[in-house]
This record gives sequence, structure tokens and C-alpha cells, in this order.
Amino acid sequence: MNIKYALSSLGLATALAGCSVDTKLYDGIALESIDERNLVELSEGSYRLLKNDNGLIDNGFQFFALRGDDVCWGGTSTGGTFDFYDYSRNVQSTLTEYGWELGYRMIGNCNQIIDMVEAMGDGRSEEETIIMGENYYLRGLGYFYLVNWFAQPYSNNPTQNPGLPLKLTSDAEDYPDKRSTVEEIYQQVVKDLKAASTYMTLPAGTLPKDHNHATKEAAQALLARVYLYMGDLDNAYLMADSVIQSGRFELLQGEAYYNYPQHVPEDNKETIFAVRRTRLKDDGSYSRQGGLFFRIDKQGWEEVYASNPYLELLELNRDENGFPVDLRSKFVTKRYVEDGTNTDIYGVHGNENGTYNDWTFVYSRRQSASSANFVIKQISVTKQDDGTWKMSDEDAASFQNATIQEEDYNLGSRYYVRGTDGVKYIGRIEPRVYNANTLRQKSTDYLVYAINKFSYQEQFYHLWSPVVSRLAEMYLIRAEYYASKNQVQEALDDVNILRRRAGVPEWTTTNMQTAEAGQPKDIMKIVEEERMLELAWEGHRSLDIFRKKGTLNRMYPGGHTLTVGDQFWEVPYNSTAVCEFIPQGQFDQYPYDLEQNP
Repeated sequence: MNIKYALSSLGLATALAGCSVDTKLYDGIALESIDERNLVELSEGSYRLLKNDNGLIDNGFQFFALRGDDVCWGGTSTGGTFDFYDYSRNVQSTLTEYGWELGYRMIGNCNQIIDMVEAMGDGRSEEETIIMGENYYLRGLGYFYLVNWFAQPYSNNPTQNPGLPLKLTSDAEDYPDKRSTVEEIYQQVVKDLKAASTYMTLPAGTLPKDHNHATKEAAQALLARVYLYMGDLDNAYLMADSVIQSGRFELLQGEAYYNYPQHVPEDNKETIFAVRRTRLKDDGSYSRQGGLFFRIDKQGWEEVYASNPYLELLELNRDENGFPVDLRSKFVTKRYVEDGTNTDIYGVHGNENGTYNDWTFVYSRRQSASSANFVIKQISVTKQDDGTWKMSDEDAASFQNATIQEEDYNLGSRYYVRGTDGVKYIGRIEPRVYNANTLRQKSTDYLVYAINKFSYQEQFYHLWSPVVSRLAEMYLIRAEYYASKNQVQEALDDVNILRRRAGVPEWTTTNMQTAEAGQPKDIMKIVEEERMLELAWEGHRSLDIFRKKGTLNRMYPGGHTLTVGDQFWEVPYNSTAVCEFIPQGQFDQYPYDLEQNP
């Protein structure tokens, strides 16, 4: 689609309807009849465009979720989402094309509503003011997603690097003649979210809308993240703390927590804002996001798994039977060999409480000294009477010791071995897990650690309402603020709220002094690792690394090492690959010369 139509709300309406200008849209409103009487329906159209299949919330979610060090693609794929995962950009990608197009369609719709309500002046009603606030939020959300998708991170020279065409009016012929800078886009997002918060501030005694709609707290929550990415931790704290102190939200506990994706958003007390999908109007098949991560009832590709670095961090605390106690481990369904080959009959959380005889030490290493590929190795081990684990004599020939070594780490313990060359390999002990080839016809270098965090809403396949903001993130933002001010105890208090919920040991100023394999643990590292554990696969991880001018380390098993060798073992925050090209179709048809990303 020509961006002319994407940027124009009228062009948007025509395109959405798919035929002539006389076609009715948004539940039967004729295009020529759009006015303040149809404001509610037109605003619902903004939400509808946000969740439109293959649009901003779908393809944008996949872009952000697949680029961290918490994921492993079990082989390779010819699908466009694999390009997101291994940082191989494609200027002709239909996924970026749809994301860009539908993102700007939504922005165009928001512009129309904002212009209409602002034109009412003092005569607008309370409901109309709130609707305007919702669309300020949605416009800010749209620009925030797009600028992090198609532009360099804010941490990399934001006043100079190009961001996006900044369209703020409903005039169909009003084209931005260039890309505003990243800084200018971020400042507009801040302005929009501040306006949203103001316009959605309700009189005392008035109930806010449910979690499927923008609210004052949703605006503050997103604004907290925006400030975080800008490095403005003072304002990030103010916004996150406001959401926490609002009293509207609660952290889910126990079974309710590890079944998070199964709840509908309006009944989920931790969700601040989610894009609602319904069983009546949305399918739950392979096409939904969860199908890439999980297979249930014969639905789902189940190609993307929890990464080795993530599992090593997650499984430091174990019960007497050797299974991880962190409730967040319930979001990973391991495919144990002794459960049988028919994984379609597994429960959502697997059969991890079963009794297994074939236990293994699992670790990763380079396939060979000259290879860029990393592989996972499983060594059969047997538990001894003293509680240690011993490998076979044949396997022991490759290591300095036949017994798996154990060391204290992060308030728990981790296993390791040393090769005959002295190289230390960190690993885990678990029942034998299927390789990807056995179950998914993928490379045997990878094991199936399926992710169920985006499936099974209302117990229906891969139905899921994408979560934009939830309360746990607010605690982590507040903790990072405290850590930056060296208010260590306050930072630990917020981190411990989540660790207590997860059922793992809590940090103290004493135990952090020896937690890094006997060395002191930095408070910022504690917060960073808790973010990785809590917000896994939700689209935060790579952006968390890049916003701190860090380098993404992908020296672990995954399909990314099969396709481009060591090209993307490490991805620095200022690499050209951290953002996508402007889709070629949009670039070619734009009336002005947009600067393409290098």
C-alpha cells in the first residue's frame, strides 16, 4: 500500500473496507458520515488496527521477542520471522511491510479522532475527552513500536540518527518531507503519553475502563518504559511508582501466575494493558504468535525454544528431586524422552513431576575449534549415594573429572565440568530431552525446550492477548532507578517482591557479597538478570541490552550460528543490523526522498 493512504485516516478507512469510498466501515458507519456521533466506533477502529493480523502487534511482537539471548531457534527456517531472529534484514520483507503499513494506518486513525475532539473545544464531553486520551496513547504506542523497529536505539546518537516520518494531522495531503530524528520521535511519544494521562484522568468515583483499553495507568506504564530507554531514570521511576501506588493492579501468585497467558486480560489483575483477542473472532491456530514457540493439541510449529543462557540462569535453585523450583520454569515445557514421542498429549506445563531414570548433564560448546556453530551435548549421569552425579568412564575421558562439579552461584548452585584442555563448561542436570530432529525435523544440535507463555487463553490452542504492560515491569523499572542511585536495599526490596512470588531465595546486602561465584554481585546486574528472568520472550531483552550501549552475546546453540557463522555471535548496540530497513515498497512510493537505513 502507498504510504499516502496509510498516513491518511480516510485512505485508511477505504483500504480497511477494501472497496469504494461509499463502503461502510467500523460496524456500519459510512465514510462520508464520520463525525463526533461515530466517535466510539471510530476509536474502536484504532484498537482493531493495532491487533490486525500481521500488523504492528503481531509482527512487531515477533521482531522484538526473537532478537534476544533468551531464545534459541531449533534449526533454520525459510519464513520471514527467521530473518528477525538471526538479524538478516530483508528490505522486501512482507512482515516489515505489513507492520509499517498497519502501524501508520492506526496512527492515521488516531490523528483523525484527536483532530475531531480537539476541534470541539470546551464543548466536548467527558467521554469524548477520554476517547481522545485513548488515541493519544495508541498513537504514542504506535510511534514507540515503529521507532524501535525501524530506527537505531535511543542510546546511539538520537539527535542525529533518522527516526520516522512524523505525521500528526488528519490532512491526507500533509506529508512529512523527511524522517524526524530518533530524539524527535521519542519526544513526541512522551508528549502523546503525557496528554493521554491527562485526558484519561478520571473524576473521583469514576471507574476506569478494563485492561483491554488504554487508561491513565497504561499511559504511565508505557511512559515509564520510554523514559527508561531514554536513560531518564528519574522520570521512569515517577511513572512506574505512580502505577504501583494506584492500587489498581496486583501481582498474580502461584498457579494463577504460571497460567498467566490463560487468563483473559479483563480478569487479570496484573495486566495493565493488553491487546484483546477473543475466541469468537480470533483463531488459535499456527498463525498466532504462540504457535512458533509451542505445540499443543497438534497445533503449533514449536521451533523457538528457551536458550541455554536463559535456562542456566533460571535453574539455579532445585528441589530434592532435581527439578527447578522457580515458578517461571513453568513457562518452559521440556520434552522429556521418557514421556514418549507423542508430545501432543502433554499438558501445557509438561510432565516435569514424573519419575525419570535417564538423567543427563547438558552443556553447550562449539562444534569444533574451526566451527562457528554451537551445539548442545547431553552426557548420561548417575546420582551417587553422596548426592553427586557421575558420568560414564567413556564420557569421563573427555574431562578432568568423572564427577560433575557444583559451585554456589546467585543464591543457588550451578553445575560444571572442565575439559581435558582446562576449558570450563557450565551446564544443567535434567532428564534426557528430545533433540529437535526427533520431534520437529530440525537440526539435532538443539533440544526442545518449548515456551508456553503465549498460548492457551481460555484453554484454546494459541489464542492469546498480547500484553503491552504489566505490573511486574513497573517493579523492575523502580528497582533499576534505586540501583542507579545506589539505594541498594530499596532495589533489592523490589526485586525480592518478584523472587518471593517465584519461590526462589531473596537477595540481601549480605548474600550479594559472594553471589558471583564467590565474588560480589553488582546491584545493577541483579536487576538486569531479574528482568531477563521475569520478562523473558516478551520483547524486552535485546532492547535492554542496546539501551545500555551493550553488546548482545549469542555465542550459544541456535539456528543463528548455522546460517551466518560468527557474523552475529555478538551484536553491538550501534550495529546497522539492530533495526530493519524501511520496507522497499513504502520507500519507493513515498513522495519525498526518505533516508534508507544503512
